[in-house]
Amino acid sequence: MKARQVKGLDPEAPLGGNAARIVRTRLGELRSFAEDALDPAAATAQHDMRIAAKRLRYVLEIVGPCFGPEAKAARRAARELQGVLGEIHDCDVMLPRTEGIEPLVALLQTRRERLFHRFHDLWQSEVSKGTWAALERAL
Repeated sequence: MKARQVKGLDPEAPLGGNAARIVRTRLGELRSFAEDALDPAAATAQHDMRIAAKRLRYVLEIVGPCFGPEAKAARRAARELQGVLGEIHDCDVMLPRTEGIEPLVALLQTRRERLFHRFHDLWQSEVSKGTWAALERAL
């Protein structure tokens, strides 16, 4: 998945404004995958959301101090999303390779279902807590 272009960056401007544009773009990217990724069978959207979470996390590791505790909470949430979506992706990669080994297939399918529920609950929790909205307001 190619990262969205960050528009309006000004190399002559102070860090805060440019950083806010970058974070806003990465946050929008993350949110854009949510609807599709919340479908248990949407492996591609889940993988793309993992990449978007990684990008948001990494930019917040660099510029998060510009935006206070809201950025710290969003960075933590992005890290958790990246982790659980990465584990789901691991299952998706391994499942075709284990075809014919039914006990292993069943184990991976069960693990993926549990991980998906963890992802779903994590996303809903962060939305309910207002993590993403708070970050956006802090920008």
